[in-house]
Amino acid sequence: MVEERRPLLRFDGLSAGYGRRLVLNRISLSVPERSVTALVGANGSGKTTLLRVLLGLIKPRAGRIEYTLGERPRIGYVPQIDSSEVRFPVNAREVVIMGLTPSRGLLRRISPVDRRSVDEAMHIFRVDDLADRPFRAMSGGQRQRVMLARALVSRPELLVLDEPVRGLDLASASRLVARIDSLAQERGMTILVATHSLDLVANQADHVALFSEGRIEAGPAEHILSDEVMTRYHGMPVYVREVEGQLVVVPGHVDGAPRHAHRARRIARPAEERAP
Repeated sequence: MVEERRPLLRFDGLSAGYGRRLVLNRISLSVPERSVTALVGANGSGKTTLLRVLLGLIKPRAGRIEYTLGERPRIGYVPQIDSSEVRFPVNAREVVIMGLTPSRGLLRRISPVDRRSVDEAMHIFRVDDLADRPFRAMSGGQRQRVMLARALVSRPELLVLDEPVRGLDLASASRLVARIDSLAQERGMTILVATHSLDLVANQADHVALFSEGRIEAGPAEHILSDEVMTRYHGMPVYVREVEGQLVVVPGHVDGAPRHAHRARRIARPAEERAP
């Protein structure tokens, strides 16, 4: 059973969209502090729109964001990376240094303390040996780890990740998600991750919000990851099962719904076992 934690922030009756298109329709969601909350849904379901509202990139049409500790937390952000957008002639270390800009300004020289923070962030995501390599010459997985280091260098209280495993193979994606989860535990950070892949976050997320047609269904992972909720969300029989100590979500037979809802058991594993 996941420890009940107070919310770091709440989305209250939030509506948002683009032009005449309404993407989110009066949704409410709490994000508990020192936890991993997964936003899960298909492309266009509203996950990225919610993150853009949180980051102040678009204004909500209704509702508000409430910061329960009184102040907006320090936020680190890792956006989706498209290979066609990687054009700037910068190396990995220079990308990570960019993460210091909000706290030190654009033109100020980096201090010895800043250098240590950059070195630490790069070490955590194992990109030390890539420091001088051009960012555009890296693989997708290497770029993602550099971007995570950039987000971490400012020591955020809230780490926001938009499709962090996009374009990665299954093994690389699994290792990255496990590392993010152990980092949250080690540093007591709150992590908000948007993904279309429920399988990859099923064993790391404390809370899950399912996005569909502008609305959400959210709650503790052990509630959301159940046959009943998954079947309702997908509109067809879906089962949550344990395979070799991991929860997996598998489709059932379309012509027969499960007779009894099975509440999935949360698999609690030590952080050292989850880290890559």
